Amino acid sequence: MKKSSMILAYLLVSMLALVANANELQPPHNQPWNSQKPWLIPQDTNTALNQPDHYAWQLFVALNWPANTDKCKADKNSQLGEPGSTVWEVWQSREETFLDGAARPLSWKKGCLAGGFDTLPTGDYTVFADESIRFNRIAYRYIRQHKLYSLDEQERLARSGITDLKFPLGSVTAKAHWVRIDEIDKPRYHWKEVTRDGVTHLYGMSGFHIVSKDSPTWFWATFEHIDNERRWPQSYPEAFSGWLTPSVDHAACSETSPSCNEYPRGYGLSGTKWENYRLRGTQTQWTNNRGIPTTLANSQLESFMDLETSSCITCHALAVKGEQGPSKPISFLLEQTNIHGKKLGYVGPPQTELFLDGNGETIPYLGLDYVWALRKAKREQQ
Repeated sequence: MKKSSMILAYLLVSMLALVANANELQPPHNQPWNSQKPWLIPQDTNTALNQPDHYAWQLFVALNWPANTDKCKADKNSQLGEPGSTVWEVWQSREETFLDGAARPLSWKKGCLAGGFDTLPTGDYTVFADESIRFNRIAYRYIRQHKLYSLDEQERLARSGITDLKFPLGSVTAKAHWVRIDEIDKPRYHWKEVTRDGVTHLYGMSGFHIVSKDSPTWFWATFEHIDNERRWPQSYPEAFSGWLTPSVDHAACSETSPSCNEYPRGYGLSGTKWENYRLRGTQTQWTNNRGIPTTLANSQLESFMDLETSSCITCHALAVKGEQGPSKPISFLLEQTNIHGKKLGYVGPPQTELFLDGNGETIPYLGLDYVWALRKAKREQQ
C-alpha cells in the first residue's frame, strides 16, 4: 500500500510540474516584430498565422543576427551580416542537451559560458548526424526542468497517463545543414571553419529550418542558399535534390507569382551574405482551404524523400514515445516510393491507425509536442 501511495504521489507531482513550469516559462504574449530593434526575436501568433512568410523573414533576421557570445544573445551593437556566430548558434545544441547516461545538462548560463558545440559535416551530407540542431532558452529550460533528456523519464511520463507534452509559447528550435565551400564563396555564405587532423575545412550554411511555438501545431519555415538550386545538386546529387518543388514567398514576391525566388526588401538583407538565401516556404496548417494537404520541403534537409510529400507538421506530429521500446516507434515515411526510388511521406492530418495497436486499441504514447529532437534522449545509467 505504501509503495502504491508513493507511485501515485510521484505521478501527481510530475503532472502538476508539467503544467506549473510551462506557465512559469510562458513568455510575454504578442511580441511583434520591431523594425527598429530587428535583433529581438518576435513571438506573434497573429503574424505567424496570417502573414507567415513575413514572419519567417522576421525570425530569420533575428536568429541570424550577430551574437554576443558571452551572454548567448543578440549583440545589438552589431549589424546584420557581420562575420562570426549568430544568435541561434550560441543556443544549446542537441549534443549539449542529450548527454550520455541521461546526465543533467548544464544550466543555460553555465552552458553559455562553456561555449558552443559545432556540428559540421564529416561525410557526404546525407546523414542526420551532420545536422546542427539547437534550442532557444525557453525550449531548453523546458527540456531540462522536466528531465526530457532521459528516455526513461519520457517512458515514466507515458506510463503516468500524460498524453502530450506542451512546450511554452516562444519555444524555438533551429536546424541547419552545411556544405564545403571555397575561399571565394565566403562573401556569399554564412560560414564556419573547422580543423581536423591539421587540415582546415571551410563550410557554408546551405539549409536552414526554423520551428517556432506560436500555435499548438507550431510554425514552420525553411530556407536555402541559392546554390542549392543548381550548383550543389551537380556536385552532390545524393544530398541535394535541387528545387523540384517551387518556392512560395509572399513577402518577397507578388501574390500572382510567389515563386520568384527573390529576397524581400525592408529587412536589411541587401548587400549582406543573407541576400543569397531564399525562403522556400512556410507551413501552419494541415490542409489548405480546398482540403488539399499542405507540404513543405527543403531540398537538402529532405533530400532522402519525395519532396512533394514532405509535410513538416504531419511528420513531427508522429513524434511520440511509448511506455517502453524505441525512441521512434512510428516512422515518418511510408513504404511506397516514387519513380526515383525516394520514399513517400505522410501528409495532411495524422492517420488514426498509426496510433493504434493490432486490436484497434489506442497505444499509450507520450506525444513529444512535434519535437523530433527528443528522440535523441539517452538511457539513464543503471
